[in-house]
Amino acid sequence: MSDGLYISAEEAAERLGVSVTTLYAYVSRKGIRSQRVPGSRRRRYWKSDIDRVVGVGSPQTPARAGGLSRDTEITLITEDGPYYRGRSATALSRTATLEETAALLWRADAAEVFSDTLPQAPPNMAAHLRLLAGATAADRATALFPFIEIANPRSYDLSHAGMGRSGADVLRWYAAMLIKAPAPRSDPLHITLARGLRVSDAWSDLIRRVLVLSADHGFEPGTYAVRAVASTGVTPYRSVLTGLSVTMGRRTRIGRFQGLARLLAEIAEAADPQDPIVQRLRGGEDLPGFGSNLYATGDPRAREMLQQLESTLEGDKDFGKLKRAVTAVREFRGLEPDFALANLYIARRVGLDGNDSFFPLGRAAGWIAHSIEQYEVGAVIREPSMYTGPLPGG
Repeated sequence: MSDGLYISAEEAAERLGVSVTTLYAYVSRKGIRSQRVPGSRRRRYWKSDIDRVVGVGSPQTPARAGGLSRDTEITLITEDGPYYRGRSATALSRTATLEETAALLWRADAAEVFSDTLPQAPPNMAAHLRLLAGATAADRATALFPFIEIANPRSYDLSHAGMGRSGADVLRWYAAMLIKAPAPRSDPLHITLARGLRVSDAWSDLIRRVLVLSADHGFEPGTYAVRAVASTGVTPYRSVLTGLSVTMGRRTRIGRFQGLARLLAEIAEAADPQDPIVQRLRGGEDLPGFGSNLYATGDPRAREMLQQLESTLEGDKDFGKLKRAVTAVREFRGLEPDFALANLYIARRVGLDGNDSFFPLGRAAGWIAHSIEQYEVGAVIREPSMYTGPLPGG
């Protein structure tokens, strides 16, 4: 992590308006996290916890038994990008598979949950797939996951280990739907996709990387919805269906998918890749795929993937057009590409169906992690509300 995430004991005490001795007492009383400075007896303190105590930023929701919990040990968002259980997602993407990443998020053993035992297909699966041949992978999953759930009784095992095993089944089924395969496979997910799409090892590695970086991004809208349904005791199939439904909403970032897909197609087809950018600027339109509300200097996940594309696609004309378009946006509007742009560009280049992307498959790993964590909080309780309508009697 960058040093900007931590501050010294003296600075922490000054911000809190207390002595260093009192700061030490606050560590346990007020939940301030700290870390030993390597090679010394000193400690440094998590800046966000200090800000929370002094009232800067959002207050931490107190832990309680039952109800929708906003406390999580899964993903931390920093200016360096997300950290999955304390490990940099960017660093993980350079070597890890989605299976290894999912196991980390689920606190599971990858070999145990991603075993050679494959889930059963429901009766008449071939007929269902024919009817849904023209649908997106998300729509096929929405239609078929309830039947797949019923065909696999182990999906109703909501123990920690059971949800991990069902989670592996969900990811494998969704990968099969992305490539329109009739059944899931036990190969690593990026290998399954690469073989189904008939792309090279270099593209297979790019798919692997983008899946890992897609796995989780904190409490975005889909995650809130997933945690709400998970608290009632549904299977991972139902949790992922919820995430898919919310994520495809018009107001979510991935819900602007079609606008970004059109922009990428126009950049690829234009003689001058700056033209589609200039046309949108003249019309006062937004530029889908650029800008970030979370990262002041640009999304680190997008930066990582574009650097890898640069290394893999040296001299590639299509990627050269994308680079010129990115430079134009940077010069004209001062905006950096976001992760959706890199994610969708790779999907387009490997021949994934036009309305599909790798994002939901990767994010499903995070949704399942949140399902496990939320379900273990405890029983459902009715959340309080504040009525603001007319009172009885006029």
